Amino acid sequence: MQIAEQIRPKEIGDLFSQNEKLRIPSYQRRYSWEEEQFEDLWNDLNTIDSDGSHFFGTIVFMSGTHVAQGTNEIDVVDGQQRITTISILLCAIRDHLQENYSEDEVRQRVGTIEENLWIVNRDGDKEGMRLTLGNLDHDSYESLVNGYIDEIDNDKIESAYEYFRGHLGEECSDLEEVKGLHDRILDQLIYVSITAKGHSEAYQLFETMNNRGLSLSPIDLMKNYLLMVASKREDANEDRVEDLWGEIIKNIDSLSDLNNAGTTFFRQYFMSSRLLGINQKITKSKLYEPNFVDIIDETDDIESLLEDIREKSNQFRKLLQQQIDQFSPSENAEINRLLRDAEIVSITPFTLFLRAFSESTDVDLLKEIIRKSNALLIRRQICDRNTGPHDTIFNHLAQNAFESDDPLQYIDEYLKSEGRYPTDEQFTRYFARENFSRSDRTKYVLSKIEEDHHGHGGKEVVESRYQVHIEHILPEHPGKNLTKLWLEPFEISDDEHDEFKKKIGNLTLLEEDPNIRASNRSLEKKQEYYTERKTDFKMTHELQEREQWGITEIEERSKSLALVATEVWKL
Repeated sequence: MQIAEQIRPKEIGDLFSQNEKLRIPSYQRRYSWEEEQFEDLWNDLNTIDSDGSHFFGTIVFMSGTHVAQGTNEIDVVDGQQRITTISILLCAIRDHLQENYSEDEVRQRVGTIEENLWIVNRDGDKEGMRLTLGNLDHDSYESLVNGYIDEIDNDKIESAYEYFRGHLGEECSDLEEVKGLHDRILDQLIYVSITAKGHSEAYQLFETMNNRGLSLSPIDLMKNYLLMVASKREDANEDRVEDLWGEIIKNIDSLSDLNNAGTTFFRQYFMSSRLLGINQKITKSKLYEPNFVDIIDETDDIESLLEDIREKSNQFRKLLQQQIDQFSPSENAEINRLLRDAEIVSITPFTLFLRAFSESTDVDLLKEIIRKSNALLIRRQICDRNTGPHDTIFNHLAQNAFESDDPLQYIDEYLKSEGRYPTDEQFTRYFARENFSRSDRTKYVLSKIEEDHHGHGGKEVVESRYQVHIEHILPEHPGKNLTKLWLEPFEISDDEHDEFKKKIGNLTLLEEDPNIRASNRSLEKKQEYYTERKTDFKMTHELQEREQWGITEIEERSKSLALVATEVWKL
């Protein structure tokens, strides 16, 4: 294919006026633009000279069979984020016009925008939306195009719409400015259209653009290579491959709180899969090539491989979202709580968890695997161990532990060999001098000590340890009372305050209300909130009778809690 012959510069208005429906296939990523991208587009649109233009980039389509009469449907292979954002902006302009000007003033302009958003026949009847988004984004986008703003559930689409509505209200002072913006969108945004005839051509286009500096994610490259190979294999059902990939992407995209969710899942799938048997760390840079390319080239059954990936992507989603549901309600709750703790500590051991939940239905075994992983990583993190080997450790365990008659024994022996697991002496020493920030990990550490050492004290810990508050006994932040009530009475220097305020010995747990009230008060006043009447936390009750709280007391309590920690986080 000669790519140059496929390139045609166009105005974006052509895209929103031709008799073609644009479809974003289900295997594409969800809409994901954020404020940084909205702002760039808005600024670009508002800095175009009256006789100038702005290059909107290359958009790659894949066409099916062309019909002479009727509406053609073409897939958007690359450019879906930009096209969707323009459509959202058009909806924002339409609604701004309708809410701020009389119907007579804006009837014609609103009608034009409706024709941008809908395929309209000669009689003026709507025959369907011009742009159709993938499964997870479809309903919210349809609500937006229909003007049902309150029915938008998709946060990304809603954020884009609200951003543009806000800027239209603030920066477009009259009707002519709004019309001018709409005209610039249609007439002065220029894009290059490239149309591929099938997945094979689309793959070649993507490879060429990637080699010439277009930044494509590993997931984009994997998708296109997969569909290209499927289109060439007689035994592969191309529609089935598309559907399976779409379901995988749906599972991955539901992990909206996880950065680079697709890359993370595929790395951990490759390193955990019994089907693939990979015994090496998979890095992001080598995820697509050689690993994915080799896997697809070597498999005799693409559909079976994708079915396994789909199953594991759903399992991965359940693990990360703590939605394990195959056991009894109490067992599910306990496992999901352990998984929440594991996610706070590190996502790396989910490689092992993915394999474990595929191999076993033994609840006690699964709980022990999660607990041991947390113990290892807390010790390594506190002891400032290099994180580089973590992927290798959990890849090895995923691929080998379940070949043993006793997976837990195998895990213990492997972790205790070659210095992988810090000793009690090392852990105690580092734990006592660690600085603990205000974070979920610190809440987890204090809450586990409260539970395991004090016997599950504190209803907030039992219900959700991440709703508790971290109380600094020696106040953390400088204030007008810090010197008078703390530093001078307990002979603490400013440097000592900075050094010891975040040590574990200076931290305890409180519920929200007592924590706010205690604040920077004196030790005596704080102790009023450390009583059994004010808080459920037993570690906090122990502080009631203290008459002195200086550096010596913080050091002693840090060492004491460090000894407890060696029992809490052990194999």
